[in-house]
Amino acid sequence: MIIYIDLLIILNFFIDLILLMGTSTLLKRKASIKRICLGALVGSLSCLLLFYINNNYVLLLYKLIISILMILIAFKYESFKYFKDNLVWLYILSIILGGAIYLLSDQITLSNKGLVFGGNGLKINLFMLIIISPFIIYKYVKESKNYQITYSNYYDISIYYDEYVLSGVGFLDTGNNLRDPFFNRPIILVDRNLIHDNISTFLVPYYTLNKSDLLDVFKPKKIIINNKTIKNVLIGLTNVNIDGIKIILNKEAI
Repeated sequence: MIIYIDLLIILNFFIDLILLMGTSTLLKRKASIKRICLGALVGSLSCLLLFYINNNYVLLLYKLIISILMILIAFKYESFKYFKDNLVWLYILSIILGGAIYLLSDQITLSNKGLVFGGNGLKINLFMLIIISPFIIYKYVKESKNYQITYSNYYDISIYYDEYVLSGVGFLDTGNNLRDPFFNRPIILVDRNLIHDNISTFLVPYYTLNKSDLLDVFKPKKIIINNKTIKNVLIGLTNVNIDGIKIILNKEAI
């Protein structure tokens, strides 16, 4: 096997650079591009010593030390949690990138020969690797941030009424500003199909931009949202189903 040292260093620098930049973007670190490049350079140059290490345990320890150095150079040391989060997410992004590249390589290099897959397909070369790697990290970071934003609005909720408890997951809708016009109590919307028992309800008027109507509501004994007990809240019964979520929380009730 012929190994081109210059290409090896360049490729490792490129991979380490996008991993450090992905970590910085995901964790919103305000690291300078100079420090990130310097950290990537340390990681790329360290690959030269890998050819002289034959012991697997020493190799593992060496890689751990290099990754720690990369993190400290790129992001400095602010606190142990700050350092730990940086290191953990560097490894997570490395696993995601390495696994994705391996999967693509495994799929692309196989060619279909009837019911048999042979190894005469396309190869992922250096040029493809340079194009694919940033795209993989970009998509992962983007989707992770979207999930963080979305799932930060999900809450565990238990509604106590009569002798029953309705437990589920509620979504905090910032657009839900419904209030009881009589006592100004916030209203949480629940799909009426979740309530299987006959309970005593009363009607309250509500208003939206397009219409006004009456809403069936009842007063629960108590509500627990993420281990926080809420009492002065009403439950409005309506048809709710947003991506499987059937409880819409009121921002004034959190």
